[in-house]
Amino acid sequence: MSDLVIPQHILDDIVAHARELAPYECCGLLAGAGNQVNRVYRIKNIVAMEGAENLSSFDPAKAAHLERLSPAERAEIAFVMDMQDFSMAKKDIRNQGLALQVVYHSHPHDPARPSVTDIKIATDYEEIWPKINLPTPAYLLISLMHAEPDIKTYWIKAGQVTMADVLVH
Repeated sequence: MSDLVIPQHILDDIVAHARELAPYECCGLLAGAGNQVNRVYRIKNIVAMEGAENLSSFDPAKAAHLERLSPAERAEIAFVMDMQDFSMAKKDIRNQGLALQVVYHSHPHDPARPSVTDIKIATDYEEIWPKINLPTPAYLLISLMHAEPDIKTYWIKAGQVTMADVLVH
């Protein structure tokens, strides 16, 4: 895998996104051509939205569980991408002749490394990406634990996590 090239202004944008949504996790997609990232797609994290438990993508048991949680507890669940936002981003990526390269999300209170849940979701999605005609992306995490945000990018394949090489310019 060749190095991903991510412009500094894009990293600044996703750090801003992470700060805006804290204490919830933000999530989104990065797309570009070749190994060059040139577009950010902010995707709504429906867990962070008021009334998230009323959204149709939640089964009744999950909705009842979400309803009982405080906003702080809900923030701990991680993120669930809004499928409408995701579909619109996917369509735009295609229309622009770009490729999905990275899925990003923030960890407001945890290190910039994939959680057990992150690894499980990424592993589950390995089968889904080809079905929706998208390449398996890298996973970028933004930690806001400390004053200076920490950003790290990983490949997650078959439950195995390896650091991705990223050049920032």
